[in-house]
Amino acid sequence: MTASVQPVSPSHTHRIVQLDGLRALAVLAVFAQHALKAPLWMGVDLFFVLSGFLITGILLERKARQQSYFSYFYARRIRRILPPYLLLMLVSSLVFGLGWARHWQWYALFATNIGDALGQSGHDSLNVLWSLAVEEQFYIVWPFVVLLLPQRALAIVAAALIVLVPLLRAVATPWFDTFWPIYYLTPFRMDLLSAGALLAVAVRRDRNALEPFRLPAVFALFAALVVLGWLHLHFPRFRAANTPLSNAGLYSISLVLCTSALVIALQSKGIVKRVLSHPALVYIGTISYTIYLVHLTVLYMLWPLELNRYVTAALALAITLAYATLTWFAFERRLVHGSSSRRAVARSIASRNDSAQSRT
Repeated sequence: MTASVQPVSPSHTHRIVQLDGLRALAVLAVFAQHALKAPLWMGVDLFFVLSGFLITGILLERKARQQSYFSYFYARRIRRILPPYLLLMLVSSLVFGLGWARHWQWYALFATNIGDALGQSGHDSLNVLWSLAVEEQFYIVWPFVVLLLPQRALAIVAAALIVLVPLLRAVATPWFDTFWPIYYLTPFRMDLLSAGALLAVAVRRDRNALEPFRLPAVFALFAALVVLGWLHLHFPRFRAANTPLSNAGLYSISLVLCTSALVIALQSKGIVKRVLSHPALVYIGTISYTIYLVHLTVLYMLWPLELNRYVTAALALAITLAYATLTWFAFERRLVHGSSSRRAVARSIASRNDSAQSRT
């Protein structure tokens, strides 16, 4: 993937570097939530919106090319997701034992969100896998939706899900004793993925479609932050209340926050663009998947030492970054970029040969 700082249509041939910066902020928020007990659970929601945007963009491009739609998509997903996932399971087994094997089916089928909702999970350090399960389940269904529907109908479906999913959360609240199943299960989080998908369709149809929404997005982001901050200060147990209002409303506020952040990143200029495109943030965003997978394992290894919370957080961050860096350069980078780089070289050689033949 080649770097591009322009807010172009999502494509497998372009990389919007600001989104790597946004992904870095998301993973750092998740880390701060676990390491410092910061109320930043919205970091995972930002990952969902980003995934909806990027995956829908890739699928729309492959559909337009009318070539290797499913094989291209799923091969890339397998190369990106499976090796670090299997390595995490090995590390967890060596450090914390094989307790997860009692519920192996959830880990084998990428359905740990269902296992967590049922209280059937392994070591608590593996709890982070619930969001990966949500995305994997999204990957199973969404490519068929994108392939079968024209863009206008796809936008209507995405918009409908944004409206209907909060209502589903409210209706389903009495079914559960706690809010966790609402938080974990894919049908109740599809509004976030759909919001990203809707933005992808809009940008695909008109690369400047989000330009008029730049300032409204800034206002919406700060408004959502104010509301979330006020709820945290005055109703700290609101998220755990498991009421129709809390389950329907709280995650919708988070949706506004995360979708606004994505719009701002796509339309960023000046200092915002420079910050999100900073090499340090871009690098953290690039290796964010493995950071997300392993950071809780590292924290559970360090917590028994009973160090100062901030010392533990700093040490855990350093170890997590070192692990993610090692795996990225050891095998992840080659798996993600190797084949595309070889294809680019082959196309370049073929182009030069064609030019040479035309001159002769």
